[in-house]
Amino acid sequence: MKFSISADTIKALLTIAAKKDIRDYLNSICIDVRASDAVAVATDGHKLLALPLTATDDAPAPALVPGQYIIRREALEGVKAVLKRPILVTIDATARMATLDNGSTVASSPLMDATYPDWRRVVPLTVSGAVSQFNAEYVGTFGKVHKLLGGAYSPAIQHNGDAAARVILPGDAVGVLMPMRGDPQPLENPAWLVTPSATVAAEAA
Repeated sequence: MKFSISADTIKALLTIAAKKDIRDYLNSICIDVRASDAVAVATDGHKLLALPLTATDDAPAPALVPGQYIIRREALEGVKAVLKRPILVTIDATARMATLDNGSTVASSPLMDATYPDWRRVVPLTVSGAVSQFNAEYVGTFGKVHKLLGGAYSPAIQHNGDAAARVILPGDAVGVLMPMRGDPQPLENPAWLVTPSATVAAEAA
């Protein structure tokens, strides 16, 4: 199976993937293949990015070999972008190897022998709209991903209360962001922040 993936898309996936997790498969990218479709997925357990891939084999109707094909971060980072060319990713399901070709350099790496999380289970298909709180750093990460995928502005977040939220990204990409949990904290307003009239009114109440 062959997939042509832009260098920026690979960067976006690696931005979402974990970096030093003891579960090494979370530091990597999974190409999840079913008989009908193929999806590139990255997650660190708090945020997730999934986007569809199209097989580019020379055959008129490329056959997809179902399975999870996990490519190590080190292998993907080792193939640098050349003149914005897409990177050709070839998966040998039998030999359990991934070959990465940037148009100038070809490198091969063994696929990981691991089971990737059941990522479809955490993607909400509907959202409640109930307001959520999010880690600001994670929101900023999706801002970077949005630009890498060709977005002109910032991504929108579809709130879902205490459940996972959907992040709206360019094209067919799907983002998922887990909310922060915890009881709302009361606001503390220092004296320099409020006007004297507001202070008097509060004391009178």
